[in-house]
Amino acid sequence: MQGHRVTPSGSKRLATPKSNREQLLASAAGDVVRDLRASAATVFLKVPGVPELHAAAAALTAMGVGALERIPLDDLTYASSRAWRSGRVEVGSNVEILAGHPNLTVFAAFPLEAAAAPLFSPTRHFGTLTAFWQRAGVEATEPERQRLAAAAASLAQDLDRLADHGISLAPPGVPYVVAAEDLAAGEEAGALAFTALIYHLHKLAMLLASAVHPQEVVEWTMQRVMDGLGARAALICLVDADRLTVAGAAGCAGAFVRAINDSPLGQCRPEAEAMRRQQQLMYGPADQRTVGRLPEPLSGQKCFWVVLPLLAGHRAVGALSMAFGSERQDIIAGQGPLTALATAVGQAVERTQMDEVRHALADDLQHALLPPVLPQPAGVVSTSRYASATSGIDLGGDWYDLITLPENHLVMVIGDVQGHNTAAAVVMGELRSAVRAYATEGHDPAVVLSRANQLLIGLDTDLFATCCCAWLDPDTGRAQIATAGHPPPLLRTADGRMPPVLVEAGMPLGIDPQAAFTVTDLYLQPGTLLAFYTNGLGGVGGDVDSAAVSAAFDEPGNLESIGDRLIRGFSASSPRHADDAALLLVGYEGPSADAQRNVRQLRIHRRDLHGAQRSRRMLREWLEGWELSTMADDEELLVSEVVTNGLVHGDSDVYVYVRRYPERIRVEVRDSDPHLAQAVTVPREEDQAEGGRGLVIVSALASAWGNSPGGRGKTVWFEMPTPASHDAEA
Repeated sequence: MQGHRVTPSGSKRLATPKSNREQLLASAAGDVVRDLRASAATVFLKVPGVPELHAAAAALTAMGVGALERIPLDDLTYASSRAWRSGRVEVGSNVEILAGHPNLTVFAAFPLEAAAAPLFSPTRHFGTLTAFWQRAGVEATEPERQRLAAAAASLAQDLDRLADHGISLAPPGVPYVVAAEDLAAGEEAGALAFTALIYHLHKLAMLLASAVHPQEVVEWTMQRVMDGLGARAALICLVDADRLTVAGAAGCAGAFVRAINDSPLGQCRPEAEAMRRQQQLMYGPADQRTVGRLPEPLSGQKCFWVVLPLLAGHRAVGALSMAFGSERQDIIAGQGPLTALATAVGQAVERTQMDEVRHALADDLQHALLPPVLPQPAGVVSTSRYASATSGIDLGGDWYDLITLPENHLVMVIGDVQGHNTAAAVVMGELRSAVRAYATEGHDPAVVLSRANQLLIGLDTDLFATCCCAWLDPDTGRAQIATAGHPPPLLRTADGRMPPVLVEAGMPLGIDPQAAFTVTDLYLQPGTLLAFYTNGLGGVGGDVDSAAVSAAFDEPGNLESIGDRLIRGFSASSPRHADDAALLLVGYEGPSADAQRNVRQLRIHRRDLHGAQRSRRMLREWLEGWELSTMADDEELLVSEVVTNGLVHGDSDVYVYVRRYPERIRVEVRDSDPHLAQAVTVPREEDQAEGGRGLVIVSALASAWGNSPGGRGKTVWFEMPTPASHDAEA
């Protein structure tokens, strides 16, 4: 090996056209494979703005199909990331990789050694050139490291010149892969060799194993087929009852995509035929059954189509259709790899579809156990948020409630039943009903928790629950709080302070029949905000991120905006949630006797055909009573649009709340449909004439508006300045 030298890349490779940048990179990788007798070599390029290296091109032998494609720069278990950091050749092995990433066993199941050299010029850092060997315990020798460093330095010079000519050096979504033996034989690098085909199928299979949603399966498959296999066009159809629906398309004529979308399975189409026969089918360039599939500029090209049924067991769940140029007959030389492709995609589609259905069912059942709309008594504003777990598909035990009592008193409850399964959800439903009943009887929070504890123990479920219960008298601001193993609420005063709520935490419910709970008295000043939460919103141990809370509270905005920021801030701390998260926000605006004059509300039944008309009439009467008649026309228009949108699309009761503030009028329209309203400029055919455009009108006329999920339902709100505030600004 020491007698071999890497061919300098300089002028020879720079003769390559700009459009063949990947061939230049692959040629450099191929030189490394041949000279160092490696199983694979990969050119990694830095992703702009992201601390990652992505594979841009690779040359490999039959033993090198497991080469990596993405390497985080902050993960020093990889030789490539260490080479980027140190600026010199670094070595590594599969032992190091698997110690930090056991999930990569499929990639590094066999003994593997690697060496990476930085692709650095005097002025730019491009990435790394990395070689892989299928051998155990034999690090790259010093001569091998020197030749790898020389090859990397030569390639870096080429990349520097390409960058000077304005050629992008951002890595592609899928690396350009060639077989090293083809390069050695002087064959055209554009032909997809069997080894490269296996590489792309291996990488796609690894991606599909981690897919969560069917659309991820479709997008990753389309990307790998188009950019990896070199298809000129591709289409993925999935079965929906007795019809085919287009889930993804690239390079196809629009008319063809529209014709096949929602077409009956019984129609005589190649996709339906492949699914019926459960066989791979091929259609030549002259076959009339594929005429019109390519857009007009490409319709004259000689392409053949390969149609694969996507199989899950003995059932076809869809079809993958791919068009290739006539030079790509090699892709169907052996049916095994393409059959493996269709099976992997089909199984991933079925798995993610089933998971999505089960998760949606669990999510719907979970939301059905929560209060449909929170009450808004005078002197108090409230909103809620609920985030389902993103890992796992079972029901959770988190709940919240807001209960109005006689004499305008209010009870706030939040709790979490142990576990994330059906049993936890059932117990949660029973506890929520019991706590509501005990609170309605007029008991203080400590007695409510004590009775709920006895109930849970009597259910003999072996589950425990945490709960925080608070009582508030809006007329005086007096509050009482008791907890059963649950964190107390966060409290923010009107002047921005966040003093701790010191509450004696009792035993969680369902553990000790003799458990006692202590009430703590508080006095809230107008402008105080209480944030009740479950541990799904916090980190390990349920501790919340004080910085995220402070940032959410400090930004200007109303209660709905604060709720949006809090749920986003907490969820951003962990990309995958093993637990549900509930948030209940309650703002104390002041004594109810004063607030009563500035708050109006109306409930509209979902079947009330005159609901929008009634809301307009009531709103005008309220504004006249506040001597704000000049605002009536615009306010009527907006409330009518939002109420109609809730009745037509939400299919639930609608609650209208109107609040007068010194400088503005705020209108909130709440319903129990969890799907956010969409602002569209052209209504769908199934919508009523104006129903789809309501939020566009709101956005145009209101001074501020929002569209927020609120636990089980959502709130659409808007604000408009009062004439007095207009005059003050003028």
